[in-house]
Amino acid sequence: MRTSIRKRPDKYLAAEIDGELILVQADTGAFFSLAGTGLAIWRALDHSNDPDAIVQSLLNSYDVGHDHCRRSVAQFTNRLVDAGFAEYS
Repeated sequence: MRTSIRKRPDKYLAAEIDGELILVQADTGAFFSLAGTGLAIWRALDHSNDPDAIVQSLLNSYDVGHDHCRRSVAQFTNRLVDAGFAEYS
């Protein structure tokens, strides 16, 4: 997994509606609706830029295997980066 990921707050607008977080990419208008595990990963980025720490946080909260969780976090963070909401460093 990449060594560090961070949100790009200058590239999106966010609003929470009925327990979901709506992200709108400022440059393209593309949007994500985050809930459940995706929202947990997004919020974990407020506390850590380390993908492995985010995986560990999720393992402490969800009944999921380590390898599955690690793959899921990598896939989700790749989607965030591809959409312009976050970046690897």
